[in-house]
Amino acid sequence: MPSDRYHPAGSRPRGTRSEPAILEAAGSPPNWVGLLGQSGERRSKKITKGVPVKGLKKWAKLATVAASFSMVAAACGSSSSASSSSSSGSSGSSSGSSSSSSAPLVVGELLPMSGAEAFVGQWFDHGIKAGVYDVNHNGGVLGHQLTTALQDTAGDPVDAITAWKSLQLEHPNFVAGPSSLEIMGVINQFQQEKVVDLMEGGTTQLDHMKYSYVFRTFPSDSALLAAEAYYAIHGLNCTKASLLYTSDANAQAEVPAVTSAFTANGGTILANEQIQAGQSSYLSEVSSAFAKNPQCIFFHADPQTAATLFANVRQLGKLNVHFIAGDTGASLQLAQAIGLSDASKWLTGMTAPAAFAPAYNEFLKAYQGQWHTNKPLPASPAMYDAVIMAALAMTAAHTTNPHVWVNYITKISNPPGIPVYTYAQGVKLLNEGKKINYQGASGPEDFNQYHNVFSGFDVVQFNTSGSLHTVYSVTASEVASMYSNKG
Repeated sequence: MPSDRYHPAGSRPRGTRSEPAILEAAGSPPNWVGLLGQSGERRSKKITKGVPVKGLKKWAKLATVAASFSMVAAACGSSSSASSSSSSGSSGSSSGSSSSSSAPLVVGELLPMSGAEAFVGQWFDHGIKAGVYDVNHNGGVLGHQLTTALQDTAGDPVDAITAWKSLQLEHPNFVAGPSSLEIMGVINQFQQEKVVDLMEGGTTQLDHMKYSYVFRTFPSDSALLAAEAYYAIHGLNCTKASLLYTSDANAQAEVPAVTSAFTANGGTILANEQIQAGQSSYLSEVSSAFAKNPQCIFFHADPQTAATLFANVRQLGKLNVHFIAGDTGASLQLAQAIGLSDASKWLTGMTAPAAFAPAYNEFLKAYQGQWHTNKPLPASPAMYDAVIMAALAMTAAHTTNPHVWVNYITKISNPPGIPVYTYAQGVKLLNEGKKINYQGASGPEDFNQYHNVFSGFDVVQFNTSGSLHTVYSVTASEVASMYSNKG
């Protein structure tokens, strides 16, 4: 393992990451051959999952909006005036080709800034703007500074279409976001309009995507859920578990993957309870989940729902087993909703593993400059990496034309090449005609043929003061081992 690897406090040293770059989600063994990036090494972090379903009327609305979508001019790659949503207030440009103009390039932010998981949008926004800060304070891109334009998706695939239509009016050079909550509402538009998108979200629907303009900067939920199962069995000695997941598609998309990984390695699912978000009581569901005395609970819910559910668990005297959550378990809002005293004992979440020290330190420097704190929000490093990679790809391509530089993303991020950890270092080597391999603040960004990346994970928990710390680490090889017993 490289000596410059950075390990958060409490984490154990990690092994090398040499496993395939994506895992199958639905019970059949993964096809390891061909799923690797060129080195097979992988990295960091995932966030929310799936697409929420809000009834047939909502999807009828989606069909109507989609039918009219083609009427909107998608002038990504041309110049425009910046609107009030731009972070700089100066005139924006998303030059379709390398230009002598020094007008700023617009980074489009398509994020869930409202809705049940608005904290995800805040996480991503902090990382994006830290990336913009870093690029701008190191000379910009081919004579251009970066600026941002933000549109709120409300965490909904239908609302995401409306947000995207509004964002197009800003003529973004590329888009950062959205999350798993709404990506399926707009992903076809990115491809059709040939807009480069670097998103963060773990939905398994993207495990084998074939969108040449879309890149996922952190691993699939398939890998994260395998890590949850590994922690349950090997970290908690839990072989009998129940599932408590909200009934929306976002949460239910996790159930097949975690069930498959857990049962294929000796675990037994005692109960699978779906809970309707926002109800006043979950006594029936809690009673069913605990009827056969599970040793642990796999869990997914928003903070409001979790507050009620855990009150019911306490009421029935069942708060005596660990609740294993995904990346939402790293949300302070969720821990506070449950109560930090109980969350510090019984709730764990999953986060990015160790990062490269030089890259992470550069990220912290930019984050401090932008947000005036050296305590970054979860999931922000991967979105920072997204901005840095886009800027390096433009530099390598010698053009801001996204139809050209999209082909350079894997060239600057994947091996072979000289490992680089900062934007400034990458620009210097590219200007010298060198091939680089960007190693990000969230880990190595090595994309496979499906534009996915792969990683181990850290299991984290809040203390009673609200500080997050690592309690266990699952390496990439250990994640991969969860699939060795599948037939």
